[in-house]
Amino acid sequence: MSTHRHLECCYDAAKVRPDFRTIAGVGRAFATAILISGLFGFAAQPSAQTVEESRVKAAYLYNFAKFVDWPSGVFRNPGDPAVICVVGDERTSDVLEPAVSGKKANGRPVEARKPHSSAELKSCQILFIGFSDKDRIAQLLNGLQGSSVLTVGQSGEFIALGGMINLALNHATIELEIDPEASNAAGLKISSRLLVVARLVKAPSPAGGER
Repeated sequence: MSTHRHLECCYDAAKVRPDFRTIAGVGRAFATAILISGLFGFAAQPSAQTVEESRVKAAYLYNFAKFVDWPSGVFRNPGDPAVICVVGDERTSDVLEPAVSGKKANGRPVEARKPHSSAELKSCQILFIGFSDKDRIAQLLNGLQGSSVLTVGQSGEFIALGGMINLALNHATIELEIDPEASNAAGLKISSRLLVVARLVKAPSPAGGER
């Protein structure tokens, strides 16, 4: 797939958790389906052919709020919402807002927003960047340097540009690609239950050597 052309290396999630080595191929697709089934109640393979693509993206975003831990201090109060923001994808934004209404993640209410400024971007816990333009993606990611925002995209260049999670479309199926080093650098801890259904990748360093 073209996404991996720009990646320095790729490694399987099973190397992180040996007890999950049996999850591959159909097994991994099934595990992913279970992961995203909670929001809309479907348990089909996460495919654009069987489920509207925007609903699958919304389900992923909601589940990221459940399978990621943010640094202490990100939330001021126990009742503060986990905020999911969407830019560059109006359809997913429109689907997400009613889908997460009344929902909770790890005991916190979940709130969907459409940010309109750089300050609002940094108030998000999860930011889905729907743009495909490299310069626009890079600008957004650069503006989030030093923050603890989980960045999610849908571009073949997203991980290489510094993003954390990419929703890669492969033969009408959405697959997860995660760069754990990028999320760790932002102080985010991604659950192994999420890592095991993803393809773990690493973006090249600016100098082209090991990061």
